[in-house]
Amino acid sequence: MGEVTVLLMGITAIVLSFVLIRLSARVRRTSGLPPGEVFYQDLLEQPYAARDLRSLRLGISGEPDCLIRTSDGIVPIELKHSNRPPARGGVFPNHMIQNLAYCVLVEEQLEAKVPYGLVIYGGQRVRRVELTEPNREWLMRTIDEVKAARLAKTAKRNHHQLGRFVGCGLGHFRPVLI
Repeated sequence: MGEVTVLLMGITAIVLSFVLIRLSARVRRTSGLPPGEVFYQDLLEQPYAARDLRSLRLGISGEPDCLIRTSDGIVPIELKHSNRPPARGGVFPNHMIQNLAYCVLVEEQLEAKVPYGLVIYGGQRVRRVELTEPNREWLMRTIDEVKAARLAKTAKRNHHQLGRFVGCGLGHFRPVLI
């Protein structure tokens, strides 16, 4: 009787493992996450070490939420809490610039190919950020604009939202409305 119970438990464990592996693959496939190894996470209580990625050449740094090593290269992933992402598969410009910066940081610091980045909005809405030449040029122009704004005596607001101004890293400047 004992041998049959052990055998039955073993078979059950194998079947359950197989079902869980299949379910995990299905969830990943339907979520839009690429297959690969998660080797970096900047999320609380995760087993993977996260470190600040820095580029002295560009003067930028950051910590992506997650990096996945795929057969095509490393994919930076940024998780956003917003349940209302842009329509038609779009990405908010500030989220796109952030993800593009992570793509360039991964290329430079990890010396790895970056095929694209992902921004995941609340509700598992996965949006792809392409590291195209026009996007790369936009990122470089934005970095230059931020550097120039930091050297300026005043900062020009491009919005009328006081909350965004208060939380801005340039908030110590007197705002100039444009």
